[in-house]
Amino acid sequence: MAYYVAFRSSERLHRTTDGFIQRMREPAPRLEPATIESIMADFLDQSLAVFFLRPAELVGLSGGMLRGVTLAADTINKAARLVVSRAAKKLDLAQHRETARYMDQMRRMIPGDDGHEDWYVLFPIEDTLASRLEQAMALCEAGQPDQARPALVEYLHALTDVALYWYFEQPIKLLVFGPIMRKMADVALDTTRKATHGVIRKVFADLKGEQVEHATRYMHSLLRTL
Repeated sequence: MAYYVAFRSSERLHRTTDGFIQRMREPAPRLEPATIESIMADFLDQSLAVFFLRPAELVGLSGGMLRGVTLAADTINKAARLVVSRAAKKLDLAQHRETARYMDQMRRMIPGDDGHEDWYVLFPIEDTLASRLEQAMALCEAGQPDQARPALVEYLHALTDVALYWYFEQPIKLLVFGPIMRKMADVALDTTRKATHGVIRKVFADLKGEQVEHATRYMHSLLRTL
């Protein structure tokens, strides 16, 4: 059994991604830059909602802090979309196929408690990282949410670096960008890293009591063993 961080794919994201993956497996696929842009736009919107906006909503952030989280999410979205819009138009057919293969690697059909199967977007994390979240969860369940905060914050910082590896660094390496696109991607990656760690330091590190519990339970709900 391995640990994954996973969120359920929207029907639109799954339908568009699955169609693209299947077409890239055909003997003579065509270039689909608009499809790649559409998939990535939906993916960015959904992942930012999952990792930024939904946690902010659950912990009940004040107006100023909520605006800070929203601004960070918007900054990441704009930086990533700029890279995607430029890159999608430059990818050749081999890179299209590699993109489809990678998208397929990053999804999994997972059965729910009712037996119904849904498609999830996911990436693996190490057991030692998952254990930090489990530790925070155990403290929350023991009625000690403030004591759980350091483990939660440590988990979030480490999770950020793992997510950026799977969402940015690995795709960039696989697609073998030229120097200009690589520079753009590096700038977007740096922007995303700074914005995400900044939110963790300025927001999650200051959570107290029930806020810590809500955040921990939510992050734990994204943890899967497969």
